[in-house]
Amino acid sequence: MSLSFGRTGVVALRVIRQLKRDRRTIGLIVFAPIVLMILFGYALSGDMSGVALGLVDGGGHAALRAHLESIKDFNILYLGSESDAEKLISEGRLDGAVLLSPGLVQVLLDASSLQISGAIAGAVQVGTSREQASLVAASPREGTEKEIPIITRYIFGYDLEMMDTVGPAILGLVVFFFTFINAAIAFIRERSQGTLEKFMVSPLSRVEMISGYVLGFSLFTLLQSATTLFVVTFGFGVPLRGSALTALAVVLLLGAGALVLGSFFSNFARSEFQVVQFIPLIITPQIVLCGIWWPLQSVPEFIRPFSYILPLTYAAHALRAVMLKGAGIGDILYPDLLALGIFFLIFFAAATLMLRREVG
Repeated sequence: MSLSFGRTGVVALRVIRQLKRDRRTIGLIVFAPIVLMILFGYALSGDMSGVALGLVDGGGHAALRAHLESIKDFNILYLGSESDAEKLISEGRLDGAVLLSPGLVQVLLDASSLQISGAIAGAVQVGTSREQASLVAASPREGTEKEIPIITRYIFGYDLEMMDTVGPAILGLVVFFFTFINAAIAFIRERSQGTLEKFMVSPLSRVEMISGYVLGFSLFTLLQSATTLFVVTFGFGVPLRGSALTALAVVLLLGAGALVLGSFFSNFARSEFQVVQFIPLIITPQIVLCGIWWPLQSVPEFIRPFSYILPLTYAAHALRAVMLKGAGIGDILYPDLLALGIFFLIFFAAATLMLRREVG
């Protein structure tokens, strides 16, 4: 088989002309990598802020206390007792706590985020080392003999590994990703095949049409969610300390949001290829900003507000609470399920309005 560079060049020029007419593709080629590299660069910068740390000061350890108070990344809440610290950590309002008493330092941790618990433990270790050094400097013999003991206790997750902490969030990510793509492609096919126009002249209202798609896709989302949950728990050993039905309810609500989001964005695409182009803009930022691989506290503060308008932020938090801490519906109703419900309603209304503009 001979290769004709002339004919090859004709094909190449045709591809270039097509791309020149597709401004969306050109924009993605030029700007999407820049945006994603900025997001990844900041998220992986290693800086962490907004860590909620409880401090019970029972006396002594002035150097350690001063060291913890000097760390700007810690938001310190002063507490009166160990039971208060345990309660707030159990409720998710604290990431950890340090209990100071003469001759002893206790650290209470929530290991559902290994990065945060590691940062707290590391700060206590550094502060204790500095205090020990000051004791040795003041009295070499006495300071060497009296080492400061540190007792670490995990309120949650003493036996968790990295896969255990990210597994619940990955469960939500997988369902969100495939549901969004499938819904967007399904609507594109309805338009290209003329089926949508036939629906529009039927007695069905636009709300009924969108609701029907959500209900129909939800059956497949349920199957997908159950399969993925089974793989995560039995295949990779991620614990499921709460109810499987509660975990599935979270994933179904997230999937419903992905369905209406996909139907909404399908209005801005004319082909299945253009739907795939939405992945860098819709899916990848959520991976970076929603606390899936690294905690929200590591997201720069000027970007962090965007994390709280993305559904995967709340789904990841809720799934970790259910699977790792055994939380029930009441524990994750606010703000996680409420935020997912609001997201669904907003884009359900947006998808309905865009359907009217496109076909009506």
